[in-house]
Amino acid sequence: MPPVYYGDATKTTSAPPSKRSVKTDPSASGDFQIPTAFDSALSNNFTNNCATFFKTMLHSETVTSCHPFSLMLRTSNALFKASKSFIRITQTLEATCAANSTQCTTGMNDLAIQLLTDDACKVDYDNNNPQVVQAYNGLISYEPMYLASCLKDNEGDYCYANAVTNTTSEGVDAIPFYLPLGVGMTGGARPTCNSCLQDEMAIFSQFAANSTQPVSKTYSSAADTISMYCGTAFVNVTAAPLKGAASTSTVAFTPSISLFIMLFFFLFQ
Repeated sequence: MPPVYYGDATKTTSAPPSKRSVKTDPSASGDFQIPTAFDSALSNNFTNNCATFFKTMLHSETVTSCHPFSLMLRTSNALFKASKSFIRITQTLEATCAANSTQCTTGMNDLAIQLLTDDACKVDYDNNNPQVVQAYNGLISYEPMYLASCLKDNEGDYCYANAVTNTTSEGVDAIPFYLPLGVGMTGGARPTCNSCLQDEMAIFSQFAANSTQPVSKTYSSAADTISMYCGTAFVNVTAAPLKGAASTSTVAFTPSISLFIMLFFFLFQ
């Protein structure tokens, strides 16, 4: 296994400018429900079998108890709203990270396999139905997304909470979290070269060698870009070998070249 390099990353030692207490954060008042995946109206462009599978999947114990960040990140309007508050996104991540990752990984992989069957969404997936592809990528990437979303800085704050609420980076620090979902990093994106970014990329490098993972298609390009401005010793530009690939079909994915624009719109409108 290639070594994971740790250069002189800037430690995240101070709270982002938008971090506020419950008393001063209006968005953190009142009751709060943990966001869920696909919480807006689903497309009608499903086969009957796939529509039935989606309903069953979203109400399954696996999805409702695991609070999968991998499924929510691209499909949950409530998550985007929670991401505007350091407190609310932290509460969301606490729920995600409290899940039994071993059991949840098994459950998500099983759902991914079921999704690709003729009795579920194989036809829709083969036709590149966007929501079906997002669902599959979210299921199969549960483990790397769990590990990345549960990373904390040296002050004990979640790296994603810092990234998504840090107004000085205008949401750019959150972009690498999309890599495991098959969404490539936009050419002009420059996430902060800190320990959180370094740890995220170290996790992703462990899964990028697995061709069944969407990150296998996005890691190398992102690592090359990051190494150019963070330093050649900051990340592994070559994916580290991974023991035990998931027993699923080859991943298809739909990268979004307008990810930064989407992040900016949702987080700072």
